[in-house]
Amino acid sequence: MGLQKGAKTMKVVVFNGSPRGRHSNTHEIVRQLLQGASEAAADTEEVFLIEHNISQCRGCFGCWGETPGACVIEDDMAGLLDQFLESDYAGLATPVYNMYMTGLLKNFTDRFLPLATPHIHKNADGSFYHEGRTKRFPRQFFVANSGFPGDHNFDLLAAFVQHIDPVLKIFRNCGEVLRETPPADSELASRLGEYRDALRSAGREMVVGGSVSQQTVQRLQMELLSDEEYMAGANEYWDGEIGRPDADSG
Repeated sequence: MGLQKGAKTMKVVVFNGSPRGRHSNTHEIVRQLLQGASEAAADTEEVFLIEHNISQCRGCFGCWGETPGACVIEDDMAGLLDQFLESDYAGLATPVYNMYMTGLLKNFTDRFLPLATPHIHKNADGSFYHEGRTKRFPRQFFVANSGFPGDHNFDLLAAFVQHIDPVLKIFRNCGEVLRETPPADSELASRLGEYRDALRSAGREMVVGGSVSQQTVQRLQMELLSDEEYMAGANEYWDGEIGRPDADSG
C-alpha cells in the first residue's frame, strides 16, 4: 500500500518506548525515518510513551467480557489505541533493555488486548491466536537499537517481530554513537551521514511503494564502528564516569 495520485494522505505514527524520550538514541533513528516519510508527503508523528499515563494490564479480561473492545482502565491508552488504528503505518520503537524491549513498550503492547476477542483459532502451522476485533489494522514496522556492539542483542526481539510481519525492521547496534557530533571530516561522520540518508530513504520508500528495497535494507545494516572500536570507547567513557564526584556536591 503506497501513496497514489489522488489518494488520501498517508499517516505514519511511531510509538517510542524509550524512557529517555526526546533525548534518546531511538529517537535519532525514528526522526530520520519519519523525515523521509514526510518528504514523501506522509503525515507523520512520533509518540513518546514516557510522556503518557499507561498503566499495566491487570489481566482482568474486562475488555473481553464486561466492556467488550474497551479497557476498564481509565488512562491515556484508549486515545493511543485510536492513534494506532487510524495510522496507515504504525511503528514500535525501543532501545534494548535486558535483551528485550523496555517496560514502557511492553506495557503498551500488553494493552492491545481489547483489539482481540477471546475466541481461539488454530493456524495451519499448529500455533494458536485470538481473532481480531477490528476490521482494519495498520501495517507495522519495528525499530530497535542497542548500546552493545554485535548482532545477538536482538535475538529475542526478532522472535517478537516475526509475528507482526513488519514491512520494515531496523536492528541498530552501537546505538550510543547516533547522537555524537564527530569532526565533519572523520570517517564516523561520513558513516553516520550515510546511515541517516538510508533511514530517510527507507521512510520514503515505505510510503511511496509500500515496501523497502533490499539495497536500502542492506544500507541500514551498515557498520558504524567496529566491535573493538566501540568497546574501547564505551569502556573509556565509563572509566571516566565511575567514581566521578557529583558536580552539585561541592
